[in-house]
Amino acid sequence: MAILLVVLVLAAVVARSCSGGEADISKERAVEIAREVLIFDAESVQVRFLRQGVNSTAYWLVSFYDGDPRNPTRYQLVRVNAETGEITDDGLRDDV
Repeated sequence: MAILLVVLVLAAVVARSCSGGEADISKERAVEIAREVLIFDAESVQVRFLRQGVNSTAYWLVSFYDGDPRNPTRYQLVRVNAETGEITDDGLRDDV
């Protein structure tokens, strides 16, 4: 049992060290960057941090919305690269 605990702790330490650390772009800066492509004057904003993909790319997901967050009347989700500040998805659909 003790060996299993040691293995689990070691795996957690290795996984944490491979995660790439913290984001270079702050949460507040990500909101500022995302506002550059916002198409309406949003009442509220929610921000989430996400690592995605095999290389574990870090992103800030910035949600702008009006109304109830569970059922917004209007929304736009902007994905900002947390390392470079590049907008990788402006939340606007090209196929509409």
